[in-house]
Amino acid sequence: MKIAIIAREPGDSPNMVDKDAAILESIAMKLAATGAEVDTNGEDPIDTFDAICHMSRNADILDMLEKAENEGIIVINSTDAVRNCSRLAFMNILHANGIPQPPFSIIEEIDDLDRLTYPAWIKKAEGWSCHKEDVAFARNAVEAKCIFSGMQERGISKALHCMHMEGDLLKFYAVGEEFFRYHYPTPEKSKFGLEAINAPPKHLQFSSTELKETARQAAGAIGLTIYGGDCIVDTDGNIHIIDINDFPSFSAVRDEAAEEIARLIVTTIHKRKE
Repeated sequence: MKIAIIAREPGDSPNMVDKDAAILESIAMKLAATGAEVDTNGEDPIDTFDAICHMSRNADILDMLEKAENEGIIVINSTDAVRNCSRLAFMNILHANGIPQPPFSIIEEIDDLDRLTYPAWIKKAEGWSCHKEDVAFARNAVEAKCIFSGMQERGISKALHCMHMEGDLLKFYAVGEEFFRYHYPTPEKSKFGLEAINAPPKHLQFSSTELKETARQAAGAIGLTIYGGDCIVDTDGNIHIIDINDFPSFSAVRDEAAEEIARLIVTTIHKRKE
């Protein structure tokens, strides 16, 4: 059994390079313990692997992995699923499948921001957040215009206006069908510190079963096997997905998650060979 592990490019892993590397290293160790041959250097031909576990979002690498998928090699997460995690893509998928999320509008002209409601989040529409300025909080249209203008100066032509929702912010992590964990985030451990804008958690009542099921529905619609995300629990206990990550660092549950990911890869290979 031969397995490749491909890291995320540093530019796509802002403030998370070490944490992303740590989960992949842990997965490699768990796989090696099963007797698998693990390649983390990318030196061997792609068609020599039974499976590829990757965090990549690089277009060229995704094209290469798509060819590997077409040749029958297991790729986790699938290339379609990763592409579906571009922000506007996954939000449209959630909307089409009736999965709850805050209301959003697509912004292509700066004057579009005048007709909308605030407070809100202004987010880069396409791709992933690579800079702190790719997601910003706006209390009013003036702030929103300033944020979008800054995005335009950086070559971003399309943004999203996402309504700010009051409630508790939760982060969740999942592998396959069974492994699911969640916690209240701490701003000092976040990628950009944006969690600090939300009020401290009130520990509003909600159904953990509903949270797991909502996250699984979202991941299933997108096509993800390994994923994480953020959600808001509102004052009525309703859950709203606000972000999906195609392969988080799992830093809060790294050892557990690495064990589950290694098990998932090995099991998938065995099933394919049956």
